[in-house]
Amino acid sequence: MKKLTILLLAIININYVVAQILNLPINSNTTFIYENNIYDSDTIYHTAIKPLILSELGNRKKQLLNYKNGENRFINIKPIIKAVLGSDSIGFVYNTAIGAELNTVLGEKMALNFNISQNRNKYTRFQENKITEVSIPHFGKYYIENGTYNFTDITGYISYSPSKYFNFQFGKSKNFFGDGYRSILLSDNSNSNWQLKGTVNIWKVKYVVIYNYFKDVDCNANNLLLNDKYSTVHLLSWNINKRINFNLFEAVIWHGKDSMGYRGFDVNYLNPIVFYRPIEFSLGSPDNVIMGGGYKLKIAKSNNFYGQIILDEFKLSELKAQTGWWANKFGYQIGFKTYNFANIKKLYMLVEYNRVRPFTYSHTSSLENWGNYYQSMAHPLGSNFDEFVAILKYPKNKWLITTKINISRHGIDVTSVNYGGNIYKSYNDNVNIYGNTQNQGYLVTLKQAKIKATYFIKKEWDLALNFGVIYRNTNNISDLYYFAGVTTNIFNNEIDF
Repeated sequence: MKKLTILLLAIININYVVAQILNLPINSNTTFIYENNIYDSDTIYHTAIKPLILSELGNRKKQLLNYKNGENRFINIKPIIKAVLGSDSIGFVYNTAIGAELNTVLGEKMALNFNISQNRNKYTRFQENKITEVSIPHFGKYYIENGTYNFTDITGYISYSPSKYFNFQFGKSKNFFGDGYRSILLSDNSNSNWQLKGTVNIWKVKYVVIYNYFKDVDCNANNLLLNDKYSTVHLLSWNINKRINFNLFEAVIWHGKDSMGYRGFDVNYLNPIVFYRPIEFSLGSPDNVIMGGGYKLKIAKSNNFYGQIILDEFKLSELKAQTGWWANKFGYQIGFKTYNFANIKKLYMLVEYNRVRPFTYSHTSSLENWGNYYQSMAHPLGSNFDEFVAILKYPKNKWLITTKINISRHGIDVTSVNYGGNIYKSYNDNVNIYGNTQNQGYLVTLKQAKIKATYFIKKEWDLALNFGVIYRNTNNISDLYYFAGVTTNIFNNEIDF
């Protein structure tokens, strides 16, 4: 009876007591809280790899995240709540969710996370334009009932650390590689997917390998059925010193079936170390290999320059000749952020520019492109775009004020012609072999300004009141969206481009 009482109290007590081998959530509020401190720290952190594991924060986890040392075995439950009411030019809209997050410690080396929520939403006109026949951005399948979009979101993972240098995780979750607001390598834009992830963190080096199982549509078929698709991802992060970081990225993507039948997970890509381009060539494989990298340079105490480059395919000779060859597929990101802008303590500022060439991330079939569940695994615009983002954030007591300006230009297809902006079209259908230009096709220009006030009711849950306004102008058609509500955001899942 005594043990049962202790267990019930552990379940009811929803303090932020967590295992050190659990992940920090990938959401803008939590990320802002801990990055505000670790970027100013002289300790070396691999900030381009998210989610961070709690133990990687060292002694700072106590002061940053209300961390409390817990027992070796316990159960911890937190609510998932969303009740947001808004209004735009078409009338009232809303976003609702109810669910729970479970964290369970299974000893000093193992822990489990599980999230489930039921969602019922009525979206704005802008948001509805981002929804495909297959999925809602950030999520998977849905059904429509009485004009509302309904879906159940289930994620979670098991985390095991045999020592302080190694961690292994298996489950359905997301990752984000980069120091910016966007990532052109791997982001949390798509639906969560099943994955096995291994992490090694030794000395100044952190190495991550992820084996992914995706579900996706075939652009060469006359249906929207979901097919098996796989990828293996590597990221090697090296902190040269306390101010300079370089990281290398690689991903190989392949269809679960080939001409011989069901292929499944190719054992040739189980090797957790070697780069895959030589392997791919040796196999005579049609699989898609994407490579890239990033950097971060810290100036003074809290000024950080960062960037990324993505290399899908290119020829240096064609690039020098400036012929507009369709297969020069690459992109880049440059950015700057500081946590004490204008010498105002904790005033966060970010400015960032992203640019990706036409046809980048695409392949002969969407079952080899860099996508999952009919969504991009990198930037939400896919390819053939450029974008400028500016963000200001200022925390004061329980308040957080956020402003964001976003300007993007995206070249989309005209009728059935493939101009390279849709990664789900085969690149064999390119409109021109030569003469391709940035943002070609029908140009969609988006100008957006957002201001949001957040009042934290309980920071341990990320439970907060949110209210604000978004102004959008798409090709000179303007709209205002007002919103207010209460949320416990665990992930970045707003359709708020």
